[in-house]
Amino acid sequence: PMFQNQPVCCDAAQVTSFAIKIKMAANLLKDCASCWANFKMILCQQMCSPDQSTFMEIPETFPTSTGTLAARSFRTSVTKEYAVKLFDSCREVEMMGMSAIGLICADMDCTYVRLLKELGDNSSHAPYHTDYYVGNSRSEMIAPLKADVLTHCWEPTLEGEEACACDDCSGSCGSEEMVTAPPPSEPFQNLGLDGNAAIMGALY
Repeated sequence: PMFQNQPVCCDAAQVTSFAIKIKMAANLLKDCASCWANFKMILCQQMCSPDQSTFMEIPETFPTSTGTLAARSFRTSVTKEYAVKLFDSCREVEMMGMSAIGLICADMDCTYVRLLKELGDNSSHAPYHTDYYVGNSRSEMIAPLKADVLTHCWEPTLEGEEACACDDCSGSCGSEEMVTAPPPSEPFQNLGLDGNAAIMGALY
């Protein structure tokens, strides 16, 4: 919706490929609308924004069969506030009692740095390899993406979808409700096997 009624830098084939790439992430995050909207936002901005050149660079190219140069990888600049807000909006989302972001990162101690690294890996979620630069602008030509296009998990999405539920976002819980961490649980197993591995195998 953010690119409605304006030229975009992607075509139908790219959008289809993008939808396939993020299917696993959708299964994990879509129940928390604000988190899912933010997750899609950063990838859509990179793929379709008509302003790509203001926050993206091409550090590596390769010659095509027609003799022209094509991008092999990209570098996307975001402010730290953008990176943290993206991560925090999804940090408490769970899938079968486990961190959804942790499953995406393949690391239950996932951080915003690790999440961005995973998002840039074109073997998993992204349609092409992307390195992320987090911080202030490194040159006058590049303006990092700012967090004002993202929403907190307790806020409705820019498209008007409801904020995330209390189970996935403590900020959505009533002020009278005390939010406490659950007690430590026994290692999750399935038929004697590591439960985390079983779930990831089923998702892929």
